Amino acid sequence: MSNEPLNTEVIEQRLRDELAHIENFQVGGAADYAAVKDLGSFRCPSAFVVPTRESATNDEARHTYQVTAGFGVVVAVRHYGSVSGTKAIAEARPLIGAIRTALVGWMPQNREFRECLWLEGDVLDYDAGTLLWADAFKTKFFINRS
Repeated sequence: MSNEPLNTEVIEQRLRDELAHIENFQVGGAADYAAVKDLGSFRCPSAFVVPTRESATNDEARHTYQVTAGFGVVVAVRHYGSVSGTKAIAEARPLIGAIRTALVGWMPQNREFRECLWLEGDVLDYDAGTLLWADAFKTKFFINRS
């Protein structure tokens, strides 16, 4: 048991392993996502695992905190065939489904955290070529209470 925040590198590796069959697919973390300056600069197709909010409840019996940790997976796809974004969404749909399949209910073998639960998904941005979609997930783990 560690007192560190959620290890998103484990999630990134899961996506690399499970989606290795997708040609040119890349996975990055929060720093990689933050480094992209505009929609046209995203390498597509790609996904970025970004930690979000953590909150805790006190477990008196175990002398621990149970942490609920959120994370998002931002998917970037590109398709120039439709100004409205319908073709970009059609291209993103199988990738989003594969990511959900890889993560929903999954838990690392070392039990670093519990199974991943899907919360919601939505379009983040679109510029008539590049579409960003974000899925929100959560999981739980424990940290020691001093």
